Amino acid sequence: MNLSALRRRQGRVPPELAWPPFTWLSSGRAPRCLVVLAHPDDETIGLGARIGRLAPIEVIHMTDGAPRDSRFMPAELADVGRERYTAIRREEVTRALAVGNVPASKLRCLGAVDQEAIEEAPSLARKLLDLFARTRPEVVITHPYEGGHPDHDAAALAVHSAAVLAHWNGVTSPLIFEAASYHAARGHLVTGEFIPYPGIPEIALRLSDEEAARKRAMLDCFSSQKETLAPFGAEVERFRPAPTYDFRRPPHEGTLHYERLGFPIDGARWRKLAIMTLTLLGLGRERCL
Repeated sequence: MNLSALRRRQGRVPPELAWPPFTWLSSGRAPRCLVVLAHPDDETIGLGARIGRLAPIEVIHMTDGAPRDSRFMPAELADVGRERYTAIRREEVTRALAVGNVPASKLRCLGAVDQEAIEEAPSLARKLLDLFARTRPEVVITHPYEGGHPDHDAAALAVHSAAVLAHWNGVTSPLIFEAASYHAARGHLVTGEFIPYPGIPEIALRLSDEEAARKRAMLDCFSSQKETLAPFGAEVERFRPAPTYDFRRPPHEGTLHYERLGFPIDGARWRKLAIMTLTLLGLGRERCL
């Protein structure tokens, strides 16, 4: 069963959560919400201005943010070792979320290695299934499948897979929403915008002066990521209900952003592992999630 069919059968979903204008993102009752993203700082990039208002049950990072290859660490930290770099990233996100009014007690890391989340996607999806059963979220906010980073795409795959598995196991599946991140569908880096998806509405929330100042202060907490975060602004945050994806196919034509960066994994390898994940989870016959 794909997620579109699943949603049609979920008569218990409050209409104010499921349909535009998605006012819960900016006012009114905040739903029971999980934030499930790939790395420490992705929550600030995607929804730093409103994460405190949403009061998430937990903020979950799929990875510890520390790659094995020191070439992908900031030059000034390349010699500190992966363990110390992991701790630095944890310290930074804890400070940032404190600025955003989210306590450290709500932070949770599922333990995958940066750039390698797709290798652990079956296990990550099962952990999310257990989390859905325990916390009963109404909404999960995660990444779009856009080829910006292999871990972003793995997070999307794991969340979508867990939602279907939840339905099969008699657990109410949360609505999946996406926060805009980055991609290279136009042949160059694009930040803060989605790859358009037919029939899927978007909401662009312009930040007030107070919200923008808070988000900039959160971004400033990530000293180790200063160069990486330089292209990201603090003017607008964009969200949309998750489309139904076919993770067996590339997210867009041409070279993916992480292929441009020379990551150890390319799109072809990622999709091979995605197919293996779906098969291991019993979703091999699901063409779309």
